[in-house]
Amino acid sequence: MNANGTIIKVEGISKHFGGTTALDNVTFEIKKAEIHAIVGENGAGKSTMMKILAGVYKPDSGKILVNNSEVHNFNPLIARKYGISIVFQELNLFPQLTVADNIFIMYEINSGGLLKKGRMTKQSSSILKRLQQDHEIDPKMVVMDLPVADQQIVEIARAFSKGSEILILDEPNSALSESETLNLFKLIRKIKEDGITVIYVSHRLEEVFKIADRISVFRDGHYINTWNITDITIADIISAMIGKKLQEIFPERTKIKNDAEIVLQVKGLSLKNRLESIDFEIRRGEVLGLAGLEGCGIEDIFQILFGLVRNDRGEIIYEGHPVKGLNPWKAIARNWGLVPAERHKQGLMLDWSIRDNLTLAIINRLKNLIGLINLRKQANLSNDFVKRLNIITDSIYNSVNSLSGGNQQKVVIAKWLATQPKLLLLNDPTRGIDVGAKAEIYKLIGELSGAGFAIIFTSSEIEEILGLSHRIHVIYKGRLIKTFEGDQVKKPEIMTYVTGAFAKADSKI
Repeated sequence: MNANGTIIKVEGISKHFGGTTALDNVTFEIKKAEIHAIVGENGAGKSTMMKILAGVYKPDSGKILVNNSEVHNFNPLIARKYGISIVFQELNLFPQLTVADNIFIMYEINSGGLLKKGRMTKQSSSILKRLQQDHEIDPKMVVMDLPVADQQIVEIARAFSKGSEILILDEPNSALSESETLNLFKLIRKIKEDGITVIYVSHRLEEVFKIADRISVFRDGHYINTWNITDITIADIISAMIGKKLQEIFPERTKIKNDAEIVLQVKGLSLKNRLESIDFEIRRGEVLGLAGLEGCGIEDIFQILFGLVRNDRGEIIYEGHPVKGLNPWKAIARNWGLVPAERHKQGLMLDWSIRDNLTLAIINRLKNLIGLINLRKQANLSNDFVKRLNIITDSIYNSVNSLSGGNQQKVVIAKWLATQPKLLLLNDPTRGIDVGAKAEIYKLIGELSGAGFAIIFTSSEIEEILGLSHRIHVIYKGRLIKTFEGDQVKKPEIMTYVTGAFAKADSKI
């Protein structure tokens, strides 16, 4: 390690795949015992760079220096020799084996050709306790019986069993809940305190700003710059990632006339211990933003409006008529659509084709007189939406699992657009996708608003709610406590209410 604390440095790294340049003359450095975030759009080159650092890919040109010494003929074995380990987004475990077996895979302890299971179990337990003080994973458990969050810890424990000094985490929380993500962050901070360098690759900028010490941006195969996290804003990072200012990403809001038709009214909506007397209305063409922390009640509002949960009290009025006995089938029949926050669990059949996912909600409309699906009509409609939403694929018959996160999300949105909805419920529709795909979804929301769709929208990123909404309702502990006009509020003001800091500012609430 040199005087300024640099543990790993790359100089002039380039990598090509056929005629595509994935990395172009990249030079940057990572310091010892820091949490260093790497961000960029899909195709920016960040994953290629991480695989080069892990020895998975060999660069076409350039140098890699570890502790100020150039490393030649880099490969996974040499990377591990220098203490570099990578945990990929798709976990690389053997599900039928035990935790201890996975931790020591390829490095089994044996004597005379016999495995020392007891020693491996004991050492695995010691590593796991080092990583987690308040939650012990049994090293004798079969990995497939563990939740995803614990499986990820097993991956990290495997890296530690090999004496890692540099840990690369590629989208580590893409499949984790918020509470599981907080536990992961706690673990990452502990790893840093132990002197380990963490390279953290993610699309989730709000979370990056909570965990990282420094942040580097890649764009179109080029390294752009590195900043201390305290010297930069999310808006600045987005601008660096896409080459545009944040304001330029969001579409211009359509003007909502005062006499625009009220599509939906909610009066006194309540759910025991969750929601209390929620009142709001939304007009045709309006994007109504709901802002609040996880667990504040926004998820319950979406669930109730789509008939997935029955409210205790209150009234839902659609186009002037009360809605009774609401369920998802009745919601669809009324031309309502819901894009859920968890697209993998709630929005898609991952093993199905793009065509079958896209037409799932309207399959009955595609049947002929004898009850058979009109395959030509199904294919034509699917191809139309693939083109309209710029879903990147070479065939509608490809599995949805083969698509990037952004393109998967477009399929979810297309599925509901195919129903020709008048009311669209968008529950964090850009979660887990890159900025480029987000910009396309922002544009689509603007187009739908201009076409007269009524849209209820929420996001885990306040900037999105501010950039897209005509009005914003803040939900706090199950109550609607404040309403803002979307173009007349700044993030600090809205965060005062979202976080509960309003109590001092407004004693009436």
